[in-house]
Amino acid sequence: MRWFDSYIDELKDKMNLPSDYAAAKFLGVPRQSMTKVRNGQVLGKDKCLRLAIALKRDPIEIIATAEAQTEKNQELKAIWLKLAKERGND
Repeated sequence: MRWFDSYIDELKDKMNLPSDYAAAKFLGVPRQSMTKVRNGQVLGKDKCLRLAIALKRDPIEIIATAEAQTEKNQELKAIWLKLAKERGND
């Protein structure tokens, strides 16, 4: 199971972005948002959608991964994880 920050790494590789700062600029978020992502937070659904489009991935995969990563309720977390895996998160 991959977590949200791995999608940022994939974006950097795919779009040839040299840094988290460049990824932040591409996604239209403040540079500090990338620091938060690296520390376990996630971006909003609108940015998840932009990220999915850039990566040519199912948006539900990325949104479900983000929700699973931040969900406190274990039952809901399991549902989000299952959905993320069904949509392509390996």
